[in-house]
Amino acid sequence: MKWHSRKPVAIDLFCGAGGLSEGLSQAGFEPRVAVDFDPVSLETYKNNHPGTKALNADIAKLTGIELQRLAGTSNIDLIAGGPSCQGFSTHGKRIQDDPRNFLFRHFVRIVDEVRPKMFLMENVKGMLTYSNGYFRQQITRAFEQIGYRCTFATVCAADYGVPQLRHRVLFIGTRLQNLHLAFPTPTHGDGVLGLEPYVTVADALGDLPKIGRDWKNNAREYATPPQNAYQKFLRAGADRALTMHVSSPLSLQAQRLANFIAQGQGLRAVPVKQLPARFKKMRTISTGALRRDCTTLYHRLDPNRPAYTITCYYRNVASGPFLHPYEDRSLSHREAARLMSFPDRFRFEGTSITRQIGNAVPVLMAKAIGQEILKSLSEAAERRLVRQRTAA
Repeated sequence: MKWHSRKPVAIDLFCGAGGLSEGLSQAGFEPRVAVDFDPVSLETYKNNHPGTKALNADIAKLTGIELQRLAGTSNIDLIAGGPSCQGFSTHGKRIQDDPRNFLFRHFVRIVDEVRPKMFLMENVKGMLTYSNGYFRQQITRAFEQIGYRCTFATVCAADYGVPQLRHRVLFIGTRLQNLHLAFPTPTHGDGVLGLEPYVTVADALGDLPKIGRDWKNNAREYATPPQNAYQKFLRAGADRALTMHVSSPLSLQAQRLANFIAQGQGLRAVPVKQLPARFKKMRTISTGALRRDCTTLYHRLDPNRPAYTITCYYRNVASGPFLHPYEDRSLSHREAARLMSFPDRFRFEGTSITRQIGNAVPVLMAKAIGQEILKSLSEAAERRLVRQRTAA
């Protein structure tokens, strides 16, 4: 039973390159308006979402009335977005007073002014535990004060068909009393009965050609036809020529270290005597013994596993798990985009592509969340309809 004749309307705040909007669109939403402060990311967004009004603006200066006007309706079903969260990211210095930590207040204000049926806010999982849960408590309390029931959960992108072990916290909420708040059930797992197996690096990249020493060719052909369902999904609607599949040679130091690193291994695989001085300190503890924990620095991806989190530094193998599984190089832009589940038809603009991809919401994770939200909205609408018929 359809709960209304139109597509549900969404507004995407802090939209970036558009991963969240892409997933919500695939789930059945119509993103009418998208907002971001970064003009370069917004150019990427515009080119991939031509039907959405993309606004380059400071959210602090936006009003709900303006967003409703741009959307062409005051009946907004969902406001979604991921306020910048670098101040409590686990991948950098944690700074409690970083002003980016408080962008969520403008997100809450916009929700209060627009009064959508539901909201979705995505962020790093460090938000839940940092400062004994201070930010989590601030966020839930802020939404409750404007009349929205709120809940949260930590989800892993790999659980929804994304070839990446990327963990994020999701906050969802509603002003509707008869709406059940729920998160999507995982569809994939690591040997979990009844679930599809995780999508692996090989599943994601196996049909792409090797780069070899031809670093700059931007007109490559696919190596093979699609070999699995994930590759078919990625290539749907794409041109025959492969785009953004370029890389660069490793530095002399990185190349020397890479010679010792097999698939699924990192810096710990390099003999201590072969390490530069600064890395030798990392290999030992106070007793002089070798550390037994592992590091993802210079980590070579395991083709039979999902990737680790794709960050903004995926072109620098010294910064994390970004060494190609078969070649001595970092990931290409297209490979990183595929590990984020962006379709090959998705084009990234400008010179900040690594930042656009690394900061994005994985498309298939966004799709799964969107489908669950749409299900909740539909069920709530049906319950209202039943009550109205009963009352009549």
